[in-house]
Amino acid sequence: ETGKETGVSRIVDIIKNSGADIISMQETYGSGPFIADALGYYFYLRSSNLSIMSRYPIEETTDSYEPFYNGGAFVRLPNNKKLLYFTNWLNYPFDYWDLLEKGKSIDREYWLQQQISVNAKRLKDILEKIGPYLQMTDSIPVIFCGDFNAGSHLDWVEATKHLNNGYVIRFPNSILMEKNGFKDSFRDIHPDPLTERGITWSPTFTNAFKDRIDYIYYKGNQLKPVRSFTISKHPIKYPSDHAAVVTVFTFN
Repeated sequence: ETGKETGVSRIVDIIKNSGADIISMQETYGSGPFIADALGYYFYLRSSNLSIMSRYPIEETTDSYEPFYNGGAFVRLPNNKKLLYFTNWLNYPFDYWDLLEKGKSIDREYWLQQQISVNAKRLKDILEKIGPYLQMTDSIPVIFCGDFNAGSHLDWVEATKHLNNGYVIRFPNSILMEKNGFKDSFRDIHPDPLTERGITWSPTFTNAFKDRIDYIYYKGNQLKPVRSFTISKHPIKYPSDHAAVVTVFTFN
């Protein structure tokens, strides 16, 4: 929408201004090398969909799930510590946002069943595939981030149901991440979903139903989030249909 070159240069602007050291990019579709080159960052092109960019050296990549949905890389930090960084993308089982925009009612059981059988099933397979790495987070912490194309059980609660068309939903994706020992960095910093919603869908489509569907999860005692925020503005025009999520960690 903002042009093949113009949009890419605006993404570079946003990343530079954010100060991000490591970036997970979904739906890259050919723009990754240009962005990484403009930043002067190390680059791992996992698939047409996924890529990782890093200010710090990418030492090796992981044996991950299917390249379109998941990819991981070990990043060597300045203190000679190692971090394992995963980029991830999940497709949505049905467009519940469109139905909610139109004020249509949704069967909760159907909603959950669709999430469990499509979206969460793939996430479960991914987490099983990378399981061995998740056992080593005391020595090599893990950051797992990306577009989950689903809300979170931490957001769709009783206190916010007036913002969610009256629904309280126990989204299986976020519960699955929790059960695997991951913490949601944005909700760690902003535990109240009413005061800090963290909406990532969608800065482009202003009439879209508002939801938080992009996440930065982490696992490992050495990592501590100290700040987390979203970016959805550019001085001229924001170049993506998703807001960016940024989390600043200390590495102890």
